[in-house]
Amino acid sequence: MYQEEVERFAFLYFCGSRDKDILAGRERMSFLDFERLLYITGLLGFVHLNFRIWKEFAPQFKEKLDVLERMYEEDKKDTGLRENEEEIWQSWLAEFCENAPDPEVRKYLEGI
Repeated sequence: MYQEEVERFAFLYFCGSRDKDILAGRERMSFLDFERLLYITGLLGFVHLNFRIWKEFAPQFKEKLDVLERMYEEDKKDTGLRENEEEIWQSWLAEFCENAPDPEVRKYLEGI
């Protein structure tokens, strides 16, 4: 539990106000937010926080996750990225960096 709290504290230090509001429950999380936050926390190596987000929010997206699972199962021969997936990831990362609370944090994140 301690590591999860350290990761959460660090992530809240890095992220913008909207992500803070989402994680605090003040703003509703969309499925796109869910995917984006999982991607960003994974990229930053926040494994425990990533799992917490999954555990807390995945149940509300069960139907969408089931559909995605079926799509991947049907297409498991294709090991490449889905159309525009890498562009989406890059835009999420750029947005996350832009929304960082101060210039020093933005500079640090851009170096990752």
